[in-house]
Amino acid sequence: MLQDRLNDAAIALSRVLSDARIKFGIFGGYAIAVLGGQRESKDIDCVAALSKQAVISLFDGKLGFVAVPQTREDYVAFLWSNTPNRSNAVLVEIFCEQFPGARYSMSNVQPNAVAINGASLGNGTAPFLDPVYLFKGKLRAAATRAKFHDSADLRWLEGRFRETIKARRAEFSSKYVGLAMKRYAELEPLFIRLGIDVAVAKDAAANLDPNNLPRPAPGDVQLGILG
Repeated sequence: MLQDRLNDAAIALSRVLSDARIKFGIFGGYAIAVLGGQRESKDIDCVAALSKQAVISLFDGKLGFVAVPQTREDYVAFLWSNTPNRSNAVLVEIFCEQFPGARYSMSNVQPNAVAINGASLGNGTAPFLDPVYLFKGKLRAAATRAKFHDSADLRWLEGRFRETIKARRAEFSSKYVGLAMKRYAELEPLFIRLGIDVAVAKDAAANLDPNNLPRPAPGDVQLGILG
């Protein structure tokens, strides 16, 4: 997917949520690409301070967004396109702050507005989570799935924002660090540079098999980023 096409979708997403005065922040591979990482992404991920039903009411059938049916209560997926035949549709995934059993809030999150340029919507802005939250999201991903780009994204974030991330290392889950090292042994020096106690992390994940983890559950992504 071309970057400027993803930018169009992010601008449209931002317009809807900003007009409704909803706090949200974009994360994941697309966010890393916008910040300068050598990263290709096919979709846009964001976390937003509202419920699934509120998301559907705001978006479905409006400004090019069409909901993709699914049953999870903490998540809504849309395909966005501004062309009559809905060509080159972009997948936009919204993880809700509010859902049954929710434990974490965006109240202390301050997303950063970033200027982007779309292919058809022109100049615009969208709020992105700060590098520490991006790192936390990627740490959870590296711990819970086998996709090489998660490890590469962590290395890029650490190389670009090391001191910022290091200052908040207490926010990182030892279990996720331990699991990430089990999947990607090359990450251990990175965690050491960040001042993380890798011995504690290894102990936290000692009895966990990265290839036999529980299936993803509602709130897992929110836990990884906001927890």
